[in-house]
Amino acid sequence: MTSGFGKNVKILLNYFARPESELESILAEDKHKFIKNSENGNLEFEVAVPEKLSEQLERTNVMYMRGGQTDLLINKLSLTDNLEKLFANKTIAGSSAGAYALSKYYSGNDTKKVSDGLGILNLKIYCHYEKYDKDVISQLQSYKENLPLLALPNYKWQIFQRSFYGILVQDVIHLFDLG
Repeated sequence: MTSGFGKNVKILLNYFARPESELESILAEDKHKFIKNSENGNLEFEVAVPEKLSEQLERTNVMYMRGGQTDLLINKLSLTDNLEKLFANKTIAGSSAGAYALSKYYSGNDTKKVSDGLGILNLKIYCHYEKYDKDVISQLQSYKENLPLLALPNYKWQIFQRSFYGILVQDVIHLFDLG
């Protein structure tokens, strides 16, 4: 996720889906994981702030959206205009709620209700997939329009290269299910 950016990689950690009381511990945990798993030893971290997200995205290479409450994440992301354009030439990673927010439609794990994502990826997503989730998948598949459906089991991931406004750019979107 951090390769290809040269020596200095700026990572924006987005915890909009999490309660504020968890921020200190998950920040330390995520920093440790990034440092441990990155080929690049020079990582710079910043925590996303809803009111400053536009400016923060302009100066970052990577944004990681940790899982949690999808509706909170979508509401806070929706405060930023031109979000899709701000993602150009970035690596955007979403775990669970982060993946749901990027999708056009998703089925929440707690509610099993199909909801609208931000539509940045024109597909339907279901995370934490297990073989007994066939009814949820069927409901999501038949919801509104016919789109590709991505069912991610725990600890699996999918990478998408995107094209914005008909121009292929070097941004990559990672969706994962970290269980």
